Amino acid sequence: MSLCEHCGTEFSPREEAERYCCRGCEYVASLIHDQGLVRFYDLKADLATAPVRSRPFEDHDFSWLERASTGKDSLDCAVEGISCVGCVWLIERLFDRHPGAIRAAANPGSGRLHLEWQAGTCDLPAFARELASFGYVVAPAGTKAATERRALAGRMGLCGAFALNAMGFSLPGYLGMPADFEFAGLFRLIAFASASLGMLAGGSYFITRAWRAARAGSLHIDLPIALGLIAAYLGSIAGWITGEERLMYFDFVATFVFLMLLGRYVQTAAVEKNRLRLVRRSPLPESVNSGGRAVALTELQPGMSFFFEPGKALPVSACLAEGVADVSLEWIHGEADPVTMFPGMRLPAGAILLGRQSVTVTADETWADSLISKLVADTSGDRGSPVFQRLLKIYLIAVLIIGVVVFAAWSAAGQWPGSLQAMISVFVVSCPCALGVAVPLADEWAASRLARAGAFARRASLWPRLRRVKHVIFDKTGTLTLERPLLVNQQTVDGLDRHASLALARLTRGSLHPVCRTLLESLGSRGQQLLEVYGESPVEENPGTGVHCMSEGEAWFLGKGENGTILTRGNELVACFQFLDSLRPAASAVIRALERRGLSIHILSGDAPEKVAKLANALGLPSSQAIGGLSPEEKAARVRGLDKQDTLYVGDGANDSLAFDAAFVTGTPVVDRSLLESKADFYALGAGLSYLSEAFAAADARASGVRRAFAFALLYNLVVVALSASAHMSPLLAAILMPLSSVVSIVLAASAYRTMRIAIPIEKSYGSNDVQIQVPPTRHEPGEQAI
Repeated sequence: MSLCEHCGTEFSPREEAERYCCRGCEYVASLIHDQGLVRFYDLKADLATAPVRSRPFEDHDFSWLERASTGKDSLDCAVEGISCVGCVWLIERLFDRHPGAIRAAANPGSGRLHLEWQAGTCDLPAFARELASFGYVVAPAGTKAATERRALAGRMGLCGAFALNAMGFSLPGYLGMPADFEFAGLFRLIAFASASLGMLAGGSYFITRAWRAARAGSLHIDLPIALGLIAAYLGSIAGWITGEERLMYFDFVATFVFLMLLGRYVQTAAVEKNRLRLVRRSPLPESVNSGGRAVALTELQPGMSFFFEPGKALPVSACLAEGVADVSLEWIHGEADPVTMFPGMRLPAGAILLGRQSVTVTADETWADSLISKLVADTSGDRGSPVFQRLLKIYLIAVLIIGVVVFAAWSAAGQWPGSLQAMISVFVVSCPCALGVAVPLADEWAASRLARAGAFARRASLWPRLRRVKHVIFDKTGTLTLERPLLVNQQTVDGLDRHASLALARLTRGSLHPVCRTLLESLGSRGQQLLEVYGESPVEENPGTGVHCMSEGEAWFLGKGENGTILTRGNELVACFQFLDSLRPAASAVIRALERRGLSIHILSGDAPEKVAKLANALGLPSSQAIGGLSPEEKAARVRGLDKQDTLYVGDGANDSLAFDAAFVTGTPVVDRSLLESKADFYALGAGLSYLSEAFAAADARASGVRRAFAFALLYNLVVVALSASAHMSPLLAAILMPLSSVVSIVLAASAYRTMRIAIPIEKSYGSNDVQIQVPPTRHEPGEQAI
């Protein structure tokens, strides 16, 4: 295996001299070197980032940017592709080169970009197009004013200051400050005020969430945290009023709030960063153009005519009124091959127009009756871990019983202050403070490991649920196979002269047809440079046949031929391109690795049953576990039949949405026209499937670390509860043990990641009619055979 010289991703080169994992990385690297921006690699260092893939070759609609910037001199937007300080430097340098630019401030953590310019002098769409050529795509930032991560950061900053105040003014009392000292009362007042402000700024976060969960009839980790905070705070007030020093935990309260917010911030920041990493929009439009006006989807009625636009998904089933159209039905049926539709033919909801020109359609149904409206509804939510819920319930009951028993025992002995101190101490020291920091950090380490494999967790509860998985269910097209056909004879494209290369670039530029997109990418930087120098030409598209254009005074054609896709100049055949469907890299190796783990592998697809059977045979799967010709509802029903809170479903299209709702864990590869990344537990940006094995490996390592932290927490709780029950737990000792136990828990959780190493062989794969033809790795795992 080699490392891509641009993004650092591991890949298996087809030729010994191959340096990049994809054409996108190759093109961006050439731009960076040609324009003297190589400092990007010095700043990026050895950090592995997501492959660029097809972003520089796609057409992006930046018309929103001109509207958003008119009459303004600053703008905040989202940016896809940013991941490190090298990206920040590169984006800022690119913006500085544009007339009127003042400042660009990019943030890889939030995925946001702030731009400032001289009003009326800066062409922002031109900057956005240049940025896209480097693999960064800008999009509207959205309407949400502040994210949860930012809110937590604000709370954490305030509570950190309150904690320092509370500890600073409590310390003199621990060091022997006499009660009649002149400023003793002031010090306690400051400690009380700091703890109160900490409770208001940070404690309220946990108390509110615990109360909402309790009202909904569910348990949450915030409940024991809230219980400990309330007990310590109210007990401290009681101790202050009665003069009982043993009950005063003001410094503990402030410090505890800060540490819990720190753990929650780490957990939330990692998940939110992954959610903001993608800015692409669903191909489903928010409205359609009917009679020159924008009509909301909810207003569509049978018989209403509207324009079906290129690259968009049809929101309702409709009849093609005029024109001929090439459409993709992959979103609904899983069929990868484009279909040519003629006037009078019915288009199903979810069909995607591949042509360059809009066509007129007539709606057959309302949006409410449309299948696509049911498929895009997000009913997934964060399912949480059932095992954790049971453990949390047992833990809470045990803590409450112990606290009440201790209080009753001391009260029966006539020790009223001691009974209150003992009960409060039990509630305070048994709070999961260590796990509240160690577990989020373990989640972050696991997510970082998964990110190095090109996949990203969107929900913190992914890891414990992933450990319960026994069945892995795949969609076929775009999930097990690549979303676009693979060009077999790349040497034919490389051998084209300048005239033919320019014509091919002009014929394929802007097309949504999968063959055209593959050919444009195969031209790489050469095609983009030719288009930049010579410009584009008008293209005439004949759906189902091919495309024509005039290039340098000659007629060129790209379309279907007897032996493949042909490129002609006049009547002269210039080139013939061969395409094959291909499995994703490492598909066979990953499936073998999952089977060795004891997992059952299934394929559920809307594609033709014979194609699914060929794929299953190529992957060595029994035919009973590979079912084709399924509707979205049938997919979901089969998932529900398998699921006992132990299924992982991996899919990419709208037809997988109902199956997503039925599965316990969900993942999706992000493809050209993505939908499911917004409701998946994790998503992948790379071309291969190795991320699946890495996900299970990261979950195993996290579980090992968390078990160690839990074992320590159990021992710690037994000791401190015994001290608390005997009234030997002082506020000072609690203030010392709490951060110390957190540090020990973090070290134990981190130790599990030192030995975590997973290596999945990367296969070169080509394939014919969904039957894989592979060049096997140099070595095989025991029991694994090359196909």
